[in-house]
Amino acid sequence: MPKHKPELASIYNVFGLSSNHVLSTLLVNIENTKRFADLLHDVEREFFMVPGEPSDEPDDEGAPIDDECLVNRWGSTPGDYLKQFRLALPIAAANSIPEYEAPKTGEKWSLTGDNGSWDYDSLEDLLKDNYGHDSDGDGHTASYRAGLYEGGTVYRDTECKDDPATFLPDQDDLLEHMSERAYDSDAGEWADNYPTLDSDAKLELERAMRPLKAWARKHCQPEFFTIKDIAPHIVTVEDVSRSRKS
Repeated sequence: MPKHKPELASIYNVFGLSSNHVLSTLLVNIENTKRFADLLHDVEREFFMVPGEPSDEPDDEGAPIDDECLVNRWGSTPGDYLKQFRLALPIAAANSIPEYEAPKTGEKWSLTGDNGSWDYDSLEDLLKDNYGHDSDGDGHTASYRAGLYEGGTVYRDTECKDDPATFLPDQDDLLEHMSERAYDSDAGEWADNYPTLDSDAKLELERAMRPLKAWARKHCQPEFFTIKDIAPHIVTVEDVSRSRKS
């Protein structure tokens, strides 16, 4: 029995403490337990919550539908809780993936505005490479091309990049691939309507593909791009001056 607070013997025993431990040691254990419980609660709220089902109770008609937790600490044995946790992990993994945010893209500049000519990230860079530079071509008058000077026209646009996840196979592509491989297998003559999935299985597949989409967005951002909002720009004296200073 604890020599400092005999009435707290049962609480000391919960934490595996002996009668030699002072009250401050017990308090530290209680504080740590509370902290760990709070952390677990935060994990459950962040990753294991799903939309709840409407209540059948008449008194709840029209009331907001609360989210539900896929794991239940209260009343569950350690084995029960671990089983719930294991089953909920794929959903937690899907829920942890943020919504896609396209990378910020800026302007592109072109000397001619033609497809494939959007080589410059700034007007200054375009002017550095192209200001002046009259060309006599092959010497004939018809092949003469004036260089770029003040008052000349260049073109500006907005760069657009596709979401890398759109280049992945979607659910239908994946299922069709499985079906084709099944037909090509040694048991292909018995592979009619393979695979047949119910709504739960299709939902699990959608969740399973979210981490792959996140991987593509992290590692496979394209260098290629399309353009929109093409606009002409008249080169000014100020433009040329800025390009020489940059």
